[in-house]
Amino acid sequence: MVNGRYSGTVIIDVHCHYTLSAKRVCPNIERFSFEPAQEAAGAGYDTCIAPRAARRWAWSVVRRMLRVDSRLPIGEALDGELHAAAERHLLNSTGPIERFVLLAFDWYHDDSGRQPPLPQREGIEGSDIYTSNSLIRDLCRRHPQRYLFGASVHPYREHAVQCIDEVFSAGACLLKWLPLHQNINAADPRSRAVLRRCGELGLPVLAHYGEEFTLATQRREYIHVRQFLDALRDLRRDGHMPPAIVAHVSTPVMPWGDHSSTRMLIDALTGEFAQAPLYADISALTTLGKIPYLKSLARRQDLHHKLLFGSDWPVPPLSPMLRLLVGRDYSAVRGEPSWPQRVALLCQRMGFNEIVFQRAAEILPNVHFFSR
Repeated sequence: MVNGRYSGTVIIDVHCHYTLSAKRVCPNIERFSFEPAQEAAGAGYDTCIAPRAARRWAWSVVRRMLRVDSRLPIGEALDGELHAAAERHLLNSTGPIERFVLLAFDWYHDDSGRQPPLPQREGIEGSDIYTSNSLIRDLCRRHPQRYLFGASVHPYREHAVQCIDEVFSAGACLLKWLPLHQNINAADPRSRAVLRRCGELGLPVLAHYGEEFTLATQRREYIHVRQFLDALRDLRRDGHMPPAIVAHVSTPVMPWGDHSSTRMLIDALTGEFAQAPLYADISALTTLGKIPYLKSLARRQDLHHKLLFGSDWPVPPLSPMLRLLVGRDYSAVRGEPSWPQRVALLCQRMGFNEIVFQRAAEILPNVHFFSR
């Protein structure tokens, strides 16, 4: 262990979500100061899925593939099955992955910092999902050998920089943003202040750029990675650039989509930011439209030291198509019941260098926090 990071070969999945469906307040958990049981916005709960998101086709596909009873409405019975699925695929799984970063997911905030109520239908701005930092920290405390705490703090929250200090002191190993859904402008002074503080702490920022297909795209102007790279460039010049991980290598949903963001990111990884702590994760690249990018990246040995393994659980891998990627090795991959473990085995057989699986252990802080 060096500076709170692993110095060995521990394999970490840096990108896993945990969200239950019903508006749920988790009793008897220690709460962050900015997440009281009754928030000013009137939410007062720790996890939920918005009504419009629960009706979206992607949610239906995930439920079917998880073998969760499609007849169950939002509520305790459905949440019991979702929690059991997380235990099967993450907590109790066996395979190369040893630790999973569970991600909190902060509310949508408008430009003035307000949190709208859960959206009932398309076209209304608000959060499709929410998972509190307090809930994720509690799960990590209860399973310290398996889970790592991925925090989520919207930079437009009041006293957001102090919130970053609070989650970092409580064991956060990274900070998650999804700008196109949460409404996060990397050029905003509030965002720059949070990024600067993350740089001072050495707290990586995992940010999704590129298209999104599971949650509503509410700010199309934040799809492209350009603005994020501009912010990192300025912070690097000042000596306060945080470690940054761009989710899904900024890829579009389908191969014929706009991949200018992907190209710009790869150029940055191999050029201007080659010696800077800028990385990308390969999560969700086993979905139908992203498989061609996975194949291309497997051949880019020159880029592998800049890639981190992630699964984007509970986004399912498209198993029938994966047979084409590994040929006869597919039988061993298919036999693994855990989706993230299956994806890790697949990527190993595709030729991804071991550094892809081991890099996260070198850059994430607080990996030993809950097991001390």
